[in-house]
Amino acid sequence: METRYLEAEAVLVRAEALAIAAKDWDRLSRLYMPLQEVRRQRRQRCGEGIVCLDLIAEGPDDRLEARHVLENYPHGQLLVAGWGSIEPAIAVRDMAAAHGLYVETFLAATYPALGGNVVVIVPLGDVNLPEPRVQSVEELSARLPPNCLIYRVGDLPPGPRKGTFQTYGQVMAMWERLHLPFLAEADGRSSLIEKTMGYRQTIRVDYACELAHQKLSDVARDLAREALEKAAPAALSSR
Repeated sequence: METRYLEAEAVLVRAEALAIAAKDWDRLSRLYMPLQEVRRQRRQRCGEGIVCLDLIAEGPDDRLEARHVLENYPHGQLLVAGWGSIEPAIAVRDMAAAHGLYVETFLAATYPALGGNVVVIVPLGDVNLPEPRVQSVEELSARLPPNCLIYRVGDLPPGPRKGTFQTYGQVMAMWERLHLPFLAEADGRSSLIEKTMGYRQTIRVDYACELAHQKLSDVARDLAREALEKAAPAALSSR
């Protein structure tokens, strides 16, 4: 109610870690819906700022500094792409979190390619990216980790724009493209514990994926029911 969404998210994330460690599935099932809501509000707040999807290094000597990016865009949705590196985007995320800013960025890297530079968006920060060299998009795609997105630089909206429902829809579509393979993979897992791990991985890719939170809540509820059913015969036999 006080719109302190970043603080609320931090509290709920700590509670999530404690509940998982204790295998307190019932409490966990009740955490995910408020966690989904604060993250939805966080993304919405980001979407009300400046949307700039072309903070893109143009060559190996074009260095993007996180502090400079955030001084110019302290509130909004960004795409930050270093030259063959996602380090600038990671630095922007870390600095924004440290200063409590409503800023989000894709993890992206720029690559030279036949026909013009391209931007690669990776789903997670712990990936190994190839060295930048001129090649076809198909050759680059084969060298990338799975589930990356590739955009021609010219296909990305140019310059900063005030956030509107149109820009919000564009950015949401990009996040959805990024998280959908992970959501589908989690759906296909057999055990409830494996599903939990898969949906949490999906949220690592896209912190505001509402379906992953909703499915986590359902799976945690099933785990709580399963634990209760296993405990009931043991309690009866001990009497």
